[in-house]
Amino acid sequence: MADTVELKIHRELLDPKFDGYKLSLDKIPLYKSQLDNVIEVVDLSDDQYSFHHAKVYGVHNHLFMDMWSEQSVYFIDRDWSVIKSTSVGMTLDSGRKVLQIPDATNQKLTPRRLNLALQFISQDMAVVSDGAGKFHLVETGNRGDNSNSWKIIFSKDLLNKGEPFLLVDAVAHIVDETHHVECLCVHVEEATEEQKDKYRSPYLTLLEWITLDSVDGRSWSVQRTRQLIGRKPYDYAALDHTGSSIILSATAEFKFVSDSSKPIQEETEQVPENGQNGGTVPEYTWNQGSDEICAMFTVPEGVKKGDIYLTLKSEYIDFGIKNGKALLKGQLHRRIDVDASTWTISGQRVELTLSKTELEAWPVIVQGDDRGEMTVDDGLIAQIHERLAHLTSDQMNPSPEMAEGQPYNAQQLEDCDMFPDDSSLLHRINGDTHRTVSQTNLGSHQWLFNARLSRDQPPALCLRHDVDGLLWQPENVVKEQMTPWKHVSTFNAFGYVQASKQQRKYSICPPGSSYVAVCDCARHVYIYRQPAPITSPVRNRKTGRQVNSVAKQQVISLESVDNILGVQATDEKLFVITKNMVYVANVNMAQ
Repeated sequence: MADTVELKIHRELLDPKFDGYKLSLDKIPLYKSQLDNVIEVVDLSDDQYSFHHAKVYGVHNHLFMDMWSEQSVYFIDRDWSVIKSTSVGMTLDSGRKVLQIPDATNQKLTPRRLNLALQFISQDMAVVSDGAGKFHLVETGNRGDNSNSWKIIFSKDLLNKGEPFLLVDAVAHIVDETHHVECLCVHVEEATEEQKDKYRSPYLTLLEWITLDSVDGRSWSVQRTRQLIGRKPYDYAALDHTGSSIILSATAEFKFVSDSSKPIQEETEQVPENGQNGGTVPEYTWNQGSDEICAMFTVPEGVKKGDIYLTLKSEYIDFGIKNGKALLKGQLHRRIDVDASTWTISGQRVELTLSKTELEAWPVIVQGDDRGEMTVDDGLIAQIHERLAHLTSDQMNPSPEMAEGQPYNAQQLEDCDMFPDDSSLLHRINGDTHRTVSQTNLGSHQWLFNARLSRDQPPALCLRHDVDGLLWQPENVVKEQMTPWKHVSTFNAFGYVQASKQQRKYSICPPGSSYVAVCDCARHVYIYRQPAPITSPVRNRKTGRQVNSVAKQQVISLESVDNILGVQATDEKLFVITKNMVYVANVNMAQ
């Protein structure tokens, strides 16, 4: 069972005095450059109508950033030329060709092909996928030197039968003087009849994890292939930079189904439905009173008292059989009294008693652990009814407007107040053991966007917390009892703001998290800045409270009526691309 992890919010990153965004009339300097050739865009075909396809095709970013040189962005034109466009000061060039992706004419004929992708994995290496099944490892040299020419040093159809795929993520690392490149690819497949029964979905999202090896950094070969399947699309997928784990956020779990180096251990449990165990047999039972929790376990025959171990803290438990199975492990739902908690064993029956510090009902013992079944006794039911008695009445209130306070009216809610029906699971899966090592049920914490903050870490993801957007950075290495994702920044009221943007296509923030940009499908880009001190304090006209800082909102209007096809952000500049135009906004000059 994986450790269940709670998202720990750094309160100092929250601003309880946030007074809303103020529309600024300050103009952001915007420069543009006409492209010599339109960029390559692969659209959905008539038979690709599922939500799986829409996620893979619809939100693809056609503009690529080099974290080693943030003055340049890259795109791929319809001739499959990789073009580098550089912004220096207040200028922006139309770009120069740095690489020709081979066999464009034939590869474009591939059925069900996806969009091309480029990612930089080191200061002198990059990977390219042509969306038609071919993968290229590229030696770029010093990308700051415009005289350097790029060279393809390895090409291969990564998937069986040349299956088209989209490059999702790639990392480079060295282990024992051996060079490794880890690639994460995605494609969508129609489910077979057997898969439809198993996954309850007509289409499946397949993630392919490909590992390349080289001793000298020149001659490369495919060393390992792994595949994961999900019955619903993902919002976030990335590899940690040690090459050991995959990190995913999705409304349904992804699981390994194949590995060329290790067999996958078959699981007999059914696919969860609506977050429940379905018809599987519970591994333990438990009940609760007003002041304690009691859990019952059945252990193998021959297990003695000395074979049982218990590590117990006020908010954490690790209870199990030595050199064997953990019976209960993870973050407790609420704090307990450690000294008043105990366990006993009688034959094959082990009983664990936890003493509550707060007199409230627990929905689970360990957060995210649904292996157990709760049984409710008549005494507890009577206590619950007694506590709720003051909230009920045998008479309707015919005149609610006469009450001391107006009743809650759901019709007053706006669309942006609503949360999605499905809750997502943020989890990390070890690539060698194929086991989930940590997981968090996001509940109402809706996914907002992803952003790469560092070239040495996986992309960060922004989640909605109440009305705010909280930015979380996954860690590369996770030690025991260590939170695998860190709260690094807060965008005040951004959860509410983004939900109100019905035409949004992309959202992004720079590494310094100084602002968030929301791009509509066409024409408009909205900039939401972090609160900044003002020289002359003002007062809120409604509340009278003094305001010492202001968060500016600015709008960029593009001349082009074409759809926005990509966006990248640095702390100083925002790059936007359409079909035949690239723009750069000097966002730091308008503050």
